Amino acid sequence: MNEEQKAFAKKILNEAYKAKTVTGLPAAILAAQCILETGWGRSIPTDIHTKKFSYNLFGIKGVGPNGSVDIYTHEYINGEKVKIIAKFRAYNNYAESFVDYGNLILGAKRYKNAVINKGDPVKYIREIWKAGYATDPKYPEKVLKIAISCNFISHEVYI
Repeated sequence: MNEEQKAFAKKILNEAYKAKTVTGLPAAILAAQCILETGWGRSIPTDIHTKKFSYNLFGIKGVGPNGSVDIYTHEYINGEKVKIIAKFRAYNNYAESFVDYGNLILGAKRYKNAVINKGDPVKYIREIWKAGYATDPKYPEKVLKIAISCNFISHEVYI
């Protein structure tokens, strides 16, 4: 991990702990998801037409408090990786991104098992994936690998 990655990880983990105080969702996993979804902050969705910056840390599609951005992305359709253009939610800042993610997870019935398991980061991320949060078949393992390599899991145990 280089210095830029360490700085991003620290910033995101701090935001994740703030979000945890409100949502109860595992900070270690939220931070690791942000790192995976944004490539260590280098690929935060930016509109391909207008260059509008989204502050979207979780890759959530749709319309957010600051509208949306169109970006190229990949989805797995019938087991095949396909490049598409999709609308991603836009926020005014990173804190809004965390709040919206929490509202999405806590408010949707399909994530009920994840919320029930929010005290166990490993079970939580697996349940998020099973509920359809991501189409990548290796999503849980990728998130957990980041959480472990950044020592987020050990931070989670003591908080």
